[in-house]
Amino acid sequence: MIQNRLLHTFLTDKKINNLYLDYMGNPSPDKKEEIEKLFQTHVYKVQLLTYFSKILHFESQRFDKKIRHLHTTQPLILDKNMDDGETTLLDLIGETQTSYEYRSLGSTLTDPNNLTSLFEDKLLHDIISKLSAKQKEILYLLYIEGIPEIEIAHKLAITKQAVNKTKNQTLKKIRKNYQQGES
Repeated sequence: MIQNRLLHTFLTDKKINNLYLDYMGNPSPDKKEEIEKLFQTHVYKVQLLTYFSKILHFESQRFDKKIRHLHTTQPLILDKNMDDGETTLLDLIGETQTSYEYRSLGSTLTDPNNLTSLFEDKLLHDIISKLSAKQKEILYLLYIEGIPEIEIAHKLAITKQAVNKTKNQTLKKIRKNYQQGES
């Protein structure tokens, strides 16, 4: 069994193996020269393959390091909290799909922007009026129209998680402002 890995890969080719066995049985300078040329070509191919493999490896590491550095020095800012700590820039981006129909559950309220007209409490009215149009719309669709979050997400062309996050942040904001206003 051949221990040298390079020689072993060289002799795995049937044509070369047969030529080698023929040379071992009947040595001649022409066969020896042909085997040496083929071996030199094989060594060159292995060296070239090794070189490219190392280049790819180190370049991929360099690229990965560059990308990680870029992500730490220049993070995406759409998810960054704004001044109030609850609204993000992503919340302020306009929706691409704005025409859809609300299914009515017998409500007299037809516009989510008039959500404030439902509240007789002056403090609650003021708090609701300060919400963004998107926050009012999600609350309207969830609590007035009774539409599930997944349908709202589909209608607003956002994810269900975004609807849930906006709902939770809005309710937290309302609760916090209402408690502050009562004291």
